[in-house]
Amino acid sequence: MNEPEKLTLYTIGHSNHTAEEFLALLQPYHITVLVDVRSAPYSKFAPRFNKAELQVFLERHGIQYRYAGEYLGGRPKEAELYKDEELPDEDTKRAEFLKKVDYKAMMHHEKYLKGITHLLSIVRQANEVGENVTIMCSEGNPLECHRHHLIARSLVDPKLKIIDNEVEIIIYHIQRDGKFTPITAESFPEQLIQERLF
Repeated sequence: MNEPEKLTLYTIGHSNHTAEEFLALLQPYHITVLVDVRSAPYSKFAPRFNKAELQVFLERHGIQYRYAGEYLGGRPKEAELYKDEELPDEDTKRAEFLKKVDYKAMMHHEKYLKGITHLLSIVRQANEVGENVTIMCSEGNPLECHRHHLIARSLVDPKLKIIDNEVEIIIYHIQRDGKFTPITAESFPEQLIQERLF
């Protein structure tokens, strides 16, 4: 039996960092591509992370910017991807989306699968030349973000993994203090599954 292809992926939240602080979090991990997975790539609280401004800043520092929020964002536009099949209104708090979105259904949605396939292609190309990719959302704490509960889980958790066993994804969450947390199957306890996802 052949060994699975091993790919490394990082995740990060921009939180309320300055642009320079954010760059300093990326550089130690040799990040050369940032894939923005925010459904709405804007921040009224941190305008430096608005899509256009962020792209210019990153590319000035040798980091490619890619936007994938329409495929991998945590706020889908399809009502059938919510547990009550009702689209939340614009006043719904970010944390509420973790309870409302049906992430299990999202993991098998055609649009999401297309986004994951493209993401893995980007990761593969970077890894082949010794470089790394990070996905980025806004939430500083990954445990309160869809990048953990949806994206990382769909790639790592053996109970819900959507990729075949010929590929093994090693995922690290870059924390606000610059340290990283590796993601394993144990990162998704049953209690969390019941409370937040199902």
